[in-house]
Amino acid sequence: MCGIIGYVGYRNTVPVLVKGLEKLEYRGYDSAGVACIDYQKGGISLIKEKGKLSVLKEKIGDFSIEAHIGIGHTRWATHGEPSRANAHPHIDASGKIALVHNGIIENYAELKHSLQKKRVRFLSQTDTEVGANLIGHYYRKSRKLFDAVKRAVGELHGFFAFVLFSKEDPETLIAYKRSNPLVIGLGQGENFVASDVTALLPYTRQVIYLEDEDLAVITAKEVSVYSLKSKSWVRRHVSTVHWDASQAQKQGFPHFMLKEMHEQPEVLKKILSKKIQKGKSIFFDTLDKKFQQSLRKIKRVSMISCGTAYHAGLLGSIAIEQYTRLPCRTQVSSEFRYGDPILDHEDLVVLITQSGETADTLAALREARSKGAITLAVVNVVGSTVAREADAVIYTHAGPEIGVASTKAYIAQLSTLILLAFHIARLRKTISLSELKGLLREFKKIPDQCAKMLKENKKFEECAQKHYTRRNFLYLGRGCNYPTALEGALKLKEISYAHAHGYAAGEMKHGPIALIDHEQPVICIAPDSTTYDKMISNIQEIRARDGIVIAIGTKGRKELEKMADDFFPIPKTLEILSPILTVVPLQFFAYHIAVLNGRDVDQPRNLAKSVTVE
Repeated sequence: MCGIIGYVGYRNTVPVLVKGLEKLEYRGYDSAGVACIDYQKGGISLIKEKGKLSVLKEKIGDFSIEAHIGIGHTRWATHGEPSRANAHPHIDASGKIALVHNGIIENYAELKHSLQKKRVRFLSQTDTEVGANLIGHYYRKSRKLFDAVKRAVGELHGFFAFVLFSKEDPETLIAYKRSNPLVIGLGQGENFVASDVTALLPYTRQVIYLEDEDLAVITAKEVSVYSLKSKSWVRRHVSTVHWDASQAQKQGFPHFMLKEMHEQPEVLKKILSKKIQKGKSIFFDTLDKKFQQSLRKIKRVSMISCGTAYHAGLLGSIAIEQYTRLPCRTQVSSEFRYGDPILDHEDLVVLITQSGETADTLAALREARSKGAITLAVVNVVGSTVAREADAVIYTHAGPEIGVASTKAYIAQLSTLILLAFHIARLRKTISLSELKGLLREFKKIPDQCAKMLKENKKFEECAQKHYTRRNFLYLGRGCNYPTALEGALKLKEISYAHAHGYAAGEMKHGPIALIDHEQPVICIAPDSTTYDKMISNIQEIRARDGIVIAIGTKGRKELEKMADDFFPIPKTLEILSPILTVVPLQFFAYHIAVLNGRDVDQPRNLAKSVTVE
């Protein structure tokens, strides 16, 4: 979850590192630091501070460093509290090696004890310093940094990535990847390495996505990759990143989250334009004929994901069962991977992840493959580990999402999974061509309908003004919008720190109704649906107990509007498509409550964008 950046080349290094860390701070913001070889002083210059990157930048302003190789890091704490001592980079006991690290070294305590018996002194509580000192220990023996790293990683257990350099080899970075992401950026007379391509876009679009057990040697002139799996030097594919660097900028919005919410109509248009052909068929350019043949033969489907992507998976399951008539279940990745799932070659396992690097989802993918299941990744980040390891991949085309609380990536997942359900249904002939045309005709209205809802921002803000001091919220939904209730509650929790809970509305009388009084806001998601009348009954029960009703429903439903203290209409659409629209008011509601409470919307406490550790 931490952010790593490394540079070697003709530029002055520190500004490059800081600019890269600015793009990576969403991955962690407990502390930050940079290390480089100062050519004037002839040694390693290390600057690191507790707190956000702004604290480090202020400290760097007091220094003048001329360097052409260095590494930087922004931290999400795992081992050891956020502090200057625990911040990265870490220097080995000899003072010769500097290292930054993302992930967890699981056997660090055992290794630390062994190194301490060899009189190695430690200055932090981190597992990272153990890695630096183990490499340093072998470096002192071999005097060859590559060999020292190669030997050390064989003793390190866990999932992690790191980048390091030695002051005795001032022209070389070494990078290593095991599960956690690392991407190399290729330049002219310079090269880069980072956790995410967003840090590289200001300088290059030519990248190499490292694979697991890759050990890369990076100089200003060349990049060489050694695979510890094949025990040989290998050639990795060079990819071109098509994201525009401006997509990772705020572009005048006060927060990335707000900007990304406003990008949702364009994301929807892009998905539909890429996936729908001539208004009558669905086309996934990344699924070959052989894979599509296998989709015709599957007997069961599983949706596996975490957090917001789990909520998308819940709707995906509803769509799969409704249109394909295949049984489908949704599980959180961390439960699936340890649950000894019953799978075989007739199972399709769909892995949903924005980053494609989520640790539990990646482990779930490997578990599914080991049991012979067919695996399909639904991923936003091109070239990510999950995308590469699955049997097939569908990209969601949401573009870079910087805000920690997912918005546009979520509606991209919803849209992609619904289209996937329609596609499998046609392959299996469980819906007719005319039915598909009707579904797609309604789907193509969604982007413009979403755009209209974004214009209601002022109404959402006025509602938030009434309730932002409250600390408890209840979200209710049924059928396709039960996942929306969960997602709305999660958004509020993530960025405002208020307690919020999502429930299936039919469960209200089985416990949650005890919470309802004149101070309890209940957000009721009630668009036109097969359970609309049941939802109205639930709302009447809330009103009878003097609860505060905030309702989201189909435009023109006067009876619902009269029942609600606040009513947010959505355009009329199909029930299966309604969650793409009903989530928009919930995103705005959470956003404005967070802003009114003075929260850090884009970087909420204790959270990071990409969860690459268990």
